[in-house]
Amino acid sequence: QRPRSGRHRCLRALTERDTVKMDGFPDELFYLVPRIGVYHVDDAFRAQLTELYRQLIPSGNVLDLCSQHDSHLPSEGDYTLTVHGMNQLELMANTRAKDRFTRNFNEDPSLRELPPAFFDAVVMAVSIQYMQRPVDLLSEAFRVLKPGGVLIVSFSNRMFFTKAIEVWRSQRNMKGLVNLVLNYFRESGFQDVRAANRVQTDDQTGWPSGDPFAAVVGVKENNAGQIWERANGISWLEMN
Repeated sequence: QRPRSGRHRCLRALTERDTVKMDGFPDELFYLVPRIGVYHVDDAFRAQLTELYRQLIPSGNVLDLCSQHDSHLPSEGDYTLTVHGMNQLELMANTRAKDRFTRNFNEDPSLRELPPAFFDAVVMAVSIQYMQRPVDLLSEAFRVLKPGGVLIVSFSNRMFFTKAIEVWRSQRNMKGLVNLVLNYFRESGFQDVRAANRVQTDDQTGWPSGDPFAAVVGVKENNAGQIWERANGISWLEMN
């Protein structure tokens, strides 16, 4: 059974209290020391993410938000990759990237240097929990995507607890986190939105285990049917 696409618009504006962090010091200080080679989720999570990218982003211009030394794209893909992050040394270690830029999205969530309708895909891995202005940022992602382009935001329940925003820390389970991110997407202009909680990988006979996996996927305007039809071995959540 195919999941419903979540076409309704469910507004959820974040309050100032929702966006409070336990660590109120500037984010630039937290990310001052590069974490090259450090992964924040386990091998099974990353394998699922790469397989999801393989199916939904076979090639094209890709923007990786809150990136690091690895964008988790499949090695065989033909990508032109732009990466954003908080530490320039980490981004320099991402050898697949063509262009790089740094910005504190909690101070300025714009993608002002990027043209509209340019990217085939925008991705963000295990970083949405730190965004204090997520709808502003994802609205910018919507702007820079081509019609038919895809936004993929992946996350788990792992985090730097003191840097995650209050509304994220207060969720009791993965379902709460998924619903929160789904609402970010809808507020940002995405109408055809789905959420995956498992992706079958080639080297496993059953569903992966390990860090909980979730990825919210939204398509801009056109061609959503073609994207969903080419997705195999993905467990899509039923959405209200």
